[in-house]
Amino acid sequence: MNNIFQSVLCCPKCREKLTNEGQRVFCSLCLEDVAVDDRFIDFDRLNPKLNLDLDAIVQKITEYAGITMNDIDIDWRIAAILKDIRKNARGTVCLEIGGADGPMTPVLENLFDTTLTLDYSKHFLKRIQNKTERAICVYSNAHFLPIQDNVLDMIICCEVLEHSTIPTQLLTEMRRSVKKDGMIILSVPNEQIIYHRKKHSNYKFSQAGDTHINFFTPDSLGNLLFRTGLEIIHMKTIFPPNRSIKNLYSNMKNYIKRSFSGNFIVCLARPMANPLKYWDILNSNLKNNAKKKPTEA
Repeated sequence: MNNIFQSVLCCPKCREKLTNEGQRVFCSLCLEDVAVDDRFIDFDRLNPKLNLDLDAIVQKITEYAGITMNDIDIDWRIAAILKDIRKNARGTVCLEIGGADGPMTPVLENLFDTTLTLDYSKHFLKRIQNKTERAICVYSNAHFLPIQDNVLDMIICCEVLEHSTIPTQLLTEMRRSVKKDGMIILSVPNEQIIYHRKKHSNYKFSQAGDTHINFFTPDSLGNLLFRTGLEIIHMKTIFPPNRSIKNLYSNMKNYIKRSFSGNFIVCLARPMANPLKYWDILNSNLKNNAKKKPTEA
């Protein structure tokens, strides 16, 4: 446990390594203390404070969900993602972001020497702590990961990006924290459809059931990853297994509706050798266009 304060964790505000003196763990720059209780590490006092109303609303609802939501079963979606994790697991240190009540965390702690699970709900983290034996539960804002640069072998971020107030910040933080040869496994709901159904806003507000504020298709997710410096190794869409005629019919209908793709997008990515590649190309194009522009008399 003491080793991760020196080799993995840092102050999310200052990015300085943490100092561990006896019972006290603190940032050597801002001198703020980290609250440590067994395997539960609370960075609340060190989290940068964002004046974002929507972020505060999502965080409050997430905390409430940690109290009221039933345990998530390992359904077909989670089973498919766990299969990909087992296939690509490497190294010793893994970070799970937004693990909810921890349906995948017990598997992760058996695949890696050190497993950290980070969430912005203390209640969810306490539930994970009760289900696991070694996983380190980290309470922090994922937009400012309390993780040192290039120290993680794998990051798991499943059904989190659609809830993020600033998804570009979350992705760049993941890119910063993972090793150059590390892996990131992402999954998000697939919002791709073959038609536009709305001529005006006629949402059924009574059916509100999630805190999604970002909506992705395979193309939009691929563009976002590229512009935040992440290279796609493999991307696919998944849908439920055909266990009955009813399942088969439902899958076929959704497959066509989603432009011949599945319900969820699963992506394996890694840091690009040049994470600013897109922006370098854009800058070069702008300079070239400026050179071609005729000078005014």
